Amino acid sequence: MAVSFSLTPNEIAKKAKDKGYKFLSDNLLSPTIKNGLPEKTFMLGDNNWNGSQPWMIKISKKNFTYINKKSPFYTSGISCVVKQDEATYKIPSNGKKNIQVKFVVKDQTKTNTADQERGSTIIFGQVLNKNKDFKSIDDIILDKDTFRQLVKAFKGDVPFDWLTSYYAQQKVLLDEVKPKSKSKFNRDGGFMDFVTKLIAKKFGIKKKDNWDPADIWVISGDERQYINKIKDSLEGPHQTIIELNKILRGYFKSKEVMGISLKKTGSVAYYEEVNLSDVIRDTTTDNFDVPMSDFIALFNIESKTGMFTQDVKIKVDDPDTNKTFTFQIKANSSNSKTGSNLKFEPTMKGASAARLGKAPVDDVCEILKFIKSSASFVNDYGKYPATALEFKTHPKGESYFRNTVLPALVKGGSKITTDVSDIDTIISNIQESYNSSMDRTTNTRCKLMGLDFFYQVSKLTKNQRNEFVTDMVYLAQKKAFGKRKDFGPFGKIF
Repeated sequence: MAVSFSLTPNEIAKKAKDKGYKFLSDNLLSPTIKNGLPEKTFMLGDNNWNGSQPWMIKISKKNFTYINKKSPFYTSGISCVVKQDEATYKIPSNGKKNIQVKFVVKDQTKTNTADQERGSTIIFGQVLNKNKDFKSIDDIILDKDTFRQLVKAFKGDVPFDWLTSYYAQQKVLLDEVKPKSKSKFNRDGGFMDFVTKLIAKKFGIKKKDNWDPADIWVISGDERQYINKIKDSLEGPHQTIIELNKILRGYFKSKEVMGISLKKTGSVAYYEEVNLSDVIRDTTTDNFDVPMSDFIALFNIESKTGMFTQDVKIKVDDPDTNKTFTFQIKANSSNSKTGSNLKFEPTMKGASAARLGKAPVDDVCEILKFIKSSASFVNDYGKYPATALEFKTHPKGESYFRNTVLPALVKGGSKITTDVSDIDTIISNIQESYNSSMDRTTNTRCKLMGLDFFYQVSKLTKNQRNEFVTDMVYLAQKKAFGKRKDFGPFGKIF
């Protein structure tokens, strides 16, 4: 039977007592829960436990440390086997067979984006339409109706880190987004399905998020009235995406239809409205200053992995807002065993838990070539060597990097920031990294792709480089700018 982590701490103790395990309930669980858990509700038990197998209880790292160092489980001298992030206690019982209780650290649980977004819609609906008042993460877990829905959405394993994010998101929703009372939150079907199909059929935009990254739509009243009005307004062959954006801006400002992009947050969330005005930045003249020294690639081999990090980074300072963006350029699928293309994803200093969105790589490459035709990068891992042996003779292998790429980046007039500047050492480390058992034909190849991208950018003049990187920042955030005026309006919680 599948695990269902739906029992709150007090329910865990009650289930133990109901099953006849009084010592476990009264002497171990109850005093542990009552007297010492650093994070009171970050302890969830498997409701499907039937007594024949170890009882799985997931807890946060802080609670795990307490249980195994200070709690009655530890001080009672009960038999225990502790592994990394897992502790199994053998519980004695009079009149019943001994059982095992297994505490497992799960601060984070691997989930998919759809489940994460459905979780947000559950929380938002409870807050806005059922007047739930969540003053803490504990309130979310202890509200039976809300938590039951989350357990169902996450198929029995609600992530602690997303509970933290949901609390922060709903606080920003009420304090800053301020949707109309009784608004509905649409992610699946309905308005989302309508607008996705509309832009594909009428404007040839196949990926909705490359136009407007809204994950949910907050809709006041009957969504059909807005759908019908949009259909009527765009009737005929000559309407453009700009006209649709204008309609959606009007709905957003009146809080009738609001597209909201949701990013994972820490304990504090932020809100920003994007593309809600007609002001569009001309990045040819109004751009960030990004010297090549803000391009970063590290080559030292890590002892644990036998390879270097696959990513390269670009740091971008915005003096007008005192924001710092860091672009991480790395594999789109780091665990792939066959290779992976790159993704370009920035974070913002001060909100490091939130990714700001991926820059569409095809657009990045297209703009790079538009600014300077000789600066051409193709995001295709198949064009780079997969192994140390291929690196020896490949067109994009040792000769290319030793004689062309690395001299420009670590010896030339536009040097990047690196921890190794000797070309022979870098080449040696590339070969060593390829030979690591953890490379999987992906890690080192992605590093070479990132370096080749840096080399292509190094061909630009200072002004061209500043323009290009500013374009990247705007592309990633789906903010309209001179070369891409067609991004749709949305609010962003991050």
